[in-house]
Order: sequence, then C-alpha cells, then structure tokens
Amino acid sequence: MGSLTTPNCNEAVMWTVFQEPINIHKDLVQLFPMKAGFTNAYRPPQDLNGRRVFASPATPLPPSPPWCYGDHCDNSPSHWHLLRLSHCGGERQSPINIEKEKAEVDSQLDHFTFTKFDDKHAIVNITNTGHTVKCILKDDLVEMSGGGLGHVYSTIQFHFHWGSTSHDSTGSEHTVDSKRYPMEMHIVNKRKDLTLEQAVKTPNGLAVLGFFIESKATPKSSSGSSGHQTTTSTSSSGSNKEYWKKLTEYLPIIQNISSNVEVSAEISIDDLLGDVNRKSYYRYNGSLTTPSCNEAVVWTVFKEPIEVDHNLMMMFPTHAGYSDVFRPTQRLHTRTVFTTSASSFSGSMLPVLLLAYLCAILM
Repeated sequence: MGSLTTPNCNEAVMWTVFQEPINIHKDLVQLFPMKAGFTNAYRPPQDLNGRRVFASPATPLPPSPPWCYGDHCDNSPSHWHLLRLSHCGGERQSPINIEKEKAEVDSQLDHFTFTKFDDKHAIVNITNTGHTVKCILKDDLVEMSGGGLGHVYSTIQFHFHWGSTSHDSTGSEHTVDSKRYPMEMHIVNKRKDLTLEQAVKTPNGLAVLGFFIESKATPKSSSGSSGHQTTTSTSSSGSNKEYWKKLTEYLPIIQNISSNVEVSAEISIDDLLGDVNRKSYYRYNGSLTTPSCNEAVVWTVFKEPIEVDHNLMMMFPTHAGYSDVFRPTQRLHTRTVFTTSASSFSGSMLPVLLLAYLCAILM
C-alpha cells in the first residue's frame, strides 16, 4: 500500500510491481531523456514504515546460498543451520531414527481416507530439482484425512531420496532401529484450510507420508506337483512393476538439473504404493528435511516397505546424476514417537477371527 509518486503524493494507491522487467533496446531507452530534455525523472525510495510487501506465488524468492547433501559445497548438512531464514538448528528436526521399543501406542491413530489417490491423471509433471526427483500433482484434486491428523490435507507433490548405484546402497532418510532402507518416498500434503505460506509456519501445517522402498523380494523356488521347480514370491507389499517402469521411463528425459517433463502416462499414487499396508505406521512431529527445515510437519512413516525392482531403483541415481540424497538423522530431543496398535487387523480379517472365536466357544 502506498501513494502517488508526485505531489500531492496522495496515499491512495495499491501498488503492483512486476518482478520481471520489459526488455527494450538501450538506444530506445536513451531516447526518453534525449527527446524530453530532462533526466533523473524519479522520486527517491521512501521508508517502508512498518508496511508489508507481499509477493505472488509465481515470484521467485531471493536466492539462498546453494546447499548440498555431501561435502562438495560449502553448505553441507552440518552447515544448513547457518543458511538465511534457516530453521535447521531447531529441536524438532527430521528425519529421525525410530526405535521400535520406545514407540508408544496411540489408539487415535486410525485409518486414513485417501481421495483421488487412484486418479491416473493426477501427476502433472516430473522435475529434476538438483536434489531430488519431484512429481507435481494437479491443484486441489488429491486429498487425505483421518489417521489422527484432525484436518483435511491437499496432496501437492511427492519425491524420492536414494543412495548410490552400488548394489547394497542405502538412501532412506528415516531409519528404524538404525536400519537404513535403499530408498524413501515422501508424499507431501498441505492443510486444505491454509495457504502454503501459512502452512510452513504452522506446526501441523504440512503432513508428509514416508514410505520405505526396498528391492523386490527374490522369488523362492518350490517343487510343484509335476516335480518341476516353480517360483513364487513371498511379497506382501509388492507394487506393480508396470507403473514403476512407466514412472522411471521419464528419468532419462530430465537428466539436466531443473529440467521437467509433462506426464502423459496413466500412473496413480495407488499404482506406485501397490498393496503396502497403510494401516500400520509411526507418527511424530518434525520438520522438512531440506533447507529451510521448517518445523511444520506431522510425519507418518509406514512400517511396511514398498517393494520395487532393483534395476528400476538404480535408475534414480543413474539418470539424476547425483547420489546419497538424504539428510542424516536428527536428535529426537523430548519428542515422542507414536505407533498404531500392533493388534489392529484389517477389515477383511475381522470376520474370520470372530468366526474362529465363536467356533472355539461352541466347542
């Protein structure tokens, strides 16, 4: 809010100043003072005097110093707390090591409701940020609620963390009893009643779903009735290889940092998650895991990993061009990690258990 810039300088103006300048040849610019016959036709800037300046979402913020995961730049994870507007030195930072025995059962951690997680056209584009591969979703389409969150959240994007191209590489951000998984997928959700600017300043403004990813189980051999060897997989959380193959086929196209590609393939979040158990998880309050590490995240880390073909997993470090994109685990401090009840069963199991119980009583 401001004024006219010439007398009488009436304070009656709502100013909109566009960030990107219009480009005009310098010779044409010089014609203005030459033909007008006077120069320096501008008022000096005035004091802001407590006024606030707002920016539209498309306006880029002033660039922060570059940061990295390794030691190939000055701002490695141990220096993130020194970055401008950083919260990375706080006491509710993520990721953490989850100790199973210390997790407290919380009966309020009920089932989630996932809306449009099955929409095969929800992913708009995939981009290589230089720190991860991020999949952007359509605005105001995909949602989630329940799970003890207390709010409805809009799903805005999901991205990945990984290690190196070595066969036994690990690259998940969270660890469980100090075990690090090969990869981790983060589905980022914003409270529907808040803007993104408000959400990153609110302790539960963001809700992130963390899924571990590991190599698909090696098929086991067993003898069939004909005496020949057959192969059966023991996987209970395997996702459809077809959809992970569709997703990773975009990776060679975005090898350059900041490159992105529109997604035309039919892939839903449900397709990528497969039949992984979404009723058994850990819960704690934490932060974003990249600068500026805002402590605005309610974390849900699912216990059962998604199983993905190893060769498809290796396409992430191979084509992105960088490795070991995970932040070291942070101290828990005074926080508590909660867990769903170990005795909870899926709806399809309850009738079977009740029937068995009744038969035992009658006998």
